[in-house]
Amino acid sequence: MMVLKNFVSACFMALFLFLIQCKDKDLSPISLTVQGDFMHLKNENIHLIFDDLMYCKVEFEVDGYVQSMNHSTRTGSNPVPPHFIILDDIAYKHFRISSHEFENIEDADFGSGKRLTLNGSDSAIERSLVIEMYELYPDVALSWCTYTNRTGKDLKINGVFYNYYRLDRKLTNQEASSCDFRYLQPLNKKWGETWTNVGVTDTINEDFIIPGSGSNRSGIPFIDVWGPEMGMAVFHVEGIPRFHHIALKAGEEGTVDMGFKGLPEDSYGQLPEVLHSGASFTTWKSAVCTHHHDFFMAGRRFGQFLDGALKKEGRSGLPEEYPDQAYEPYWKTWGMNSLNGTGEFTIQEVKGKMDSLADYGFTAIMLDDGWFDMLGRWDPDPGKFSGEQALIDFVQEAHKTQWGQHKNKSFKVYLWFDLLGTNTAEGLEHLLVRNGDGSLYRSRQAKYTFCPSSSQFLSFARDTLLEKIIHQWDVDGLYTDWEDQNPLPCFAENHHHPYLSESVENNYLAFKTMHEKIMGSKPENGWTGMCACASVHDPYQYPYYLLGDASDPTSNKQVRWRTRWIKALRGPTAPAGDGYVDKMNYNNIAGEPAMSVATGSVITSLRWNVEELGGADHARKWMKLYFSEKLYRGEYLGLYDIEYHKPEGYVIRKGDGSVYYAFFDEKAFDKEVELRGLLRDVEYEAIEYDTGTRKGKVVGTDPMFHIASKPGNDQGEQVFYYVLKCIPL
Repeated sequence: MMVLKNFVSACFMALFLFLIQCKDKDLSPISLTVQGDFMHLKNENIHLIFDDLMYCKVEFEVDGYVQSMNHSTRTGSNPVPPHFIILDDIAYKHFRISSHEFENIEDADFGSGKRLTLNGSDSAIERSLVIEMYELYPDVALSWCTYTNRTGKDLKINGVFYNYYRLDRKLTNQEASSCDFRYLQPLNKKWGETWTNVGVTDTINEDFIIPGSGSNRSGIPFIDVWGPEMGMAVFHVEGIPRFHHIALKAGEEGTVDMGFKGLPEDSYGQLPEVLHSGASFTTWKSAVCTHHHDFFMAGRRFGQFLDGALKKEGRSGLPEEYPDQAYEPYWKTWGMNSLNGTGEFTIQEVKGKMDSLADYGFTAIMLDDGWFDMLGRWDPDPGKFSGEQALIDFVQEAHKTQWGQHKNKSFKVYLWFDLLGTNTAEGLEHLLVRNGDGSLYRSRQAKYTFCPSSSQFLSFARDTLLEKIIHQWDVDGLYTDWEDQNPLPCFAENHHHPYLSESVENNYLAFKTMHEKIMGSKPENGWTGMCACASVHDPYQYPYYLLGDASDPTSNKQVRWRTRWIKALRGPTAPAGDGYVDKMNYNNIAGEPAMSVATGSVITSLRWNVEELGGADHARKWMKLYFSEKLYRGEYLGLYDIEYHKPEGYVIRKGDGSVYYAFFDEKAFDKEVELRGLLRDVEYEAIEYDTGTRKGKVVGTDPMFHIASKPGNDQGEQVFYYVLKCIPL
C-alpha cells in the first residue's frame, strides 16, 4: 500500500511539473528565429524570411513541404522589396535593420498572435515595418510601415509601394515559364469581361485603380496569382475604402511583379503629398496570403479580415447568418418578352405567368427596369399603371394566397432600383455629386448621381423614396442595379464634406439606410439584393444587402466562378444569385439549372421558358432538388482548383455530414477523381442525387471514385456535368 501511495504521489508531482513547464513554454505556432543576417518569422503555413535590408522571401508550408514563388533578391537594376517609398524621385528600398521587437498580441477580432517590428533606415529615412500573424489564420501575414523623414528638408511623396512581390513560376516548377500563372483581380474593365480568371503573359502590364472612378470601374482591393503548386494573394485590411493601385506587370526576365502602390495625386487627399522634415507617415494595412488551389481560400481570408476591419471602424461586419427569404428563388420581367432584355411588359402578362411560376417554386416577382416613369423620382410608369393605386393593387394581389395550380401560393414583390442614380436634376440638384469645377457629375448609365453620404440625400431616400415604396406601396424588397453605385468624391459645397474623400469612404451609408429601412419595416419578408449591372460589388457595401448576384455573366464559367467569389468573400453559406439561369442574346450560358443548383447558387430567372432550360421535366426536377437538397444553405468548400483541375470540381458540406459534389466541363469526361472533403475514417453511401442512382460505398481513406458526365442544356455553350452526394453511414 505504501508503494502504491508513493507511486501515485510521484505521478501527481510529475504532472504538476509538466503543467508548470507548459505554462512557461510558448505553445504558439508562430515563432521568430534569427540566423546570421536573416530573420525567420513563421506560422504554420506562411513563412517570411527577412534579410538585413528587410527584403523578404515568402514561403508556403504544408505537411512539412516548403516552397516559394517570389524572388527576394536585392540585386539587379530594379530590386523589389515588399515595402518601399519614392521621395523626390528617389526610391528608398534598402532599410538596414537596427533593432527589432517581437511580442504577443491579442486582437478582439483576430484572436491571439505575434507582432514583429523591424526598425531601420535608408540614408536619412527611417522605417518601422510591423508584421502581425495570428494563430487562427496560419496562412496570412498583415503588415504596414511608418516612414520618418530625418533629412532636414521636406520631400515630395511620389509613390508608396506595399506588399509588392516579384513572382516566378520556375521557383516551383523549373519546366514552366516564369510568368505561367493564373490570376483573379475582381475589377470592372469592360462589360462582360469582369471578375474573370485569366492567364498571365510575359507582356502583361495591368494597373488596376481601386476603387476606380465610378461607373463600372469599381474594383476590390485584392489580387491573387497562382499556379498548380501554390498561390500568393495580397489584399487590404482596411475598414474604409482607399484610393490606390494594384500592379500586375511583367518584370525582369519574364517574372511578374504584383502588389499595391499608392499615388498621392489620385488619392483625393487620403495620402499626403509631402513628407515634411521630422514628420512621419504610416501606410495602410494590407496582407499577404499563401495557399493551395485557386483564389477561394485567399478570398475567404480577405472576407474574414475585412469583417474585422469593418468592425474596428465601428461599422457592421459581414453577416454570419441570413434569413430564409435571402435564399428564395425569384423571377424578373427583364427577359419575358425579348431575348435581348427589355422593360416592355404589361401587368396582365406578368399575372398570366404567375400561376406557372408558383408551381415551379418561385416565391418572388421582380418588376424590372421599366416599371417606373423617371429614374430618381420613382413613380409608376403611366403606360403600365394608371396610378400609384394600380401598383398597390398589384402588390396586394400578389401577396394573396391564390396562385398556382392549387391556388395555395403567394408572392413577394420586389422592384428594380438604382439607389444612387437619377435622370433628372430638377428639384434634386442640392442632393447630387458635383465635380471640382462645380458642375454635376455625369454617371455612365444614369445621368446624375446622388451623393451617398449627404445627410440631405439620406433623409430624402429614407423618408421620401423608401417610405413611399415600402410603407405606402407595401413592396417587399429592392434590387439595386446599374453602374452608379461607386461615384467619385463629391465637391458639392452644400454637403459640407469635412474632407475630399469622405463621400467615398462613407458610400456605405446610403446602402445601410436602404437596408435598415426595408428590414426594419419587414423583418420576415424584407429583401435587398445587389447586381450593379455586371459590375463587381463594392465589399464595403456587403453588410447591407442579403443577396449578392453573379451580375450578368456571359459564359458558363462566369456563372460558376462569380458564385465562388461571392461565397469566398461573403462567407461559405452566403446567398449568391446565379446571375440568371436563362440564355439571352447578350450571353452565351447554357441555360442549365443544374449548374445553378449544384454550385449552391440561388435560382434566379429572366424568362423561365422551360423549353429553353432543357424541357419542363428537366426544369421541374432541378427546382425540386433546389428545395429538397438546400445546397444554397450548405458550407461551400474550395477543395479543388477550378483552373488547373479538370473537370472543375465543387464541394458543399451540409450540417448532417453529407458531402455534395458537382463536376463541370465544356467537354464530356469519363475518369476517376478524388472525392475531397470526406472524413478519413467514415464510410459513405454515394448517390447520384439527380437520378437517385445508388453508386455503392466510399470511404475517406480511399476517396477515388469514377465519374462519367451527362450532357447539359446547350442553348449557349455546351456544358457537361456530374453530381453526387455522399451520405455518412
